[in-house]
Amino acid sequence: MTVALGTGLALPFVLGGTASAAAPAATAAFSSTDHAIVYTAAAGQTNDLVVTSAKARGVDEITYVIDDTVPITAGTDCRHPDPADLTTVSCTVAMLETQDPYDTLRMVLGDGDDAVSYTNGTGQAYYMVAFELGEGDDTLTESGYPPASRVGGGPGDDLISVGEASVVRGDDGDDEIRAQAGTLVFGDAGADVIYSIGDAAQADGGAGDDEIWGSYDQQHLWGGDDNDVIHGAGGADFLYGGRGNDVLYGDGGDDTIYGNTGDDKLYGGAGTDTLSGGAGTNVVQQD
Repeated sequence: MTVALGTGLALPFVLGGTASAAAPAATAAFSSTDHAIVYTAAAGQTNDLVVTSAKARGVDEITYVIDDTVPITAGTDCRHPDPADLTTVSCTVAMLETQDPYDTLRMVLGDGDDAVSYTNGTGQAYYMVAFELGEGDDTLTESGYPPASRVGGGPGDDLISVGEASVVRGDDGDDEIRAQAGTLVFGDAGADVIYSIGDAAQADGGAGDDEIWGSYDQQHLWGGDDNDVIHGAGGADFLYGGRGNDVLYGDGGDDTIYGNTGDDKLYGGAGTDTLSGGAGTNVVQQD
């Protein structure tokens, strides 16, 4: 149909509106620069991912299966197991013998309130997965033994649950982080809640009024800046309040507790504890 205007100019007129462009797809492909499979979400996507890894005995390769709710473009060393299902890819990466652990899969999620469930089926922690959750209120849950990952929460209020031998940065936002043995956690900016579970776990709340909970093992817990609350639980823990008006509970075990600057409250709990309030008007109590 054509509409003629008074100037003699004729413009086409399409009934029923214009067709919308197809939504961009996420991509998964091998990166020779990183020597890793890199999954990149498209801008504006909300991703809901289930990721698994597997390694066959005697084979120096790891296979990752990535299942999303949006289409994924399969690049180098990736394929669609079911050609009719474009939301799932299977990617394989060869393992390299290097001195230090390195990432064999990078998940770059960008904006959106995304969710990831990851299961490590390789049975080892040397080859890790890196999660860059990006902006938004994201959720990451890990399982398998050992999950072994590096996590950057990005801006937003994230819920992050990782297993052993991981490194987590909450980044900006009020995050909740649950970490297992041998994990290093940085809450960064925001009022974070951190559960540090297992032996040799370490947590630093960073800036913001944080709440940090230890477990019945030896741990190192730092509050960072602002007004923090730290619970050591059992074990011979090291608790450090940092700057601000902090409340520190040693609970059970032979703990070492420092309030640092600020008007702090230190409670040793059961065990033979060492308590030092630092500068400020402090309450120091050894049960």
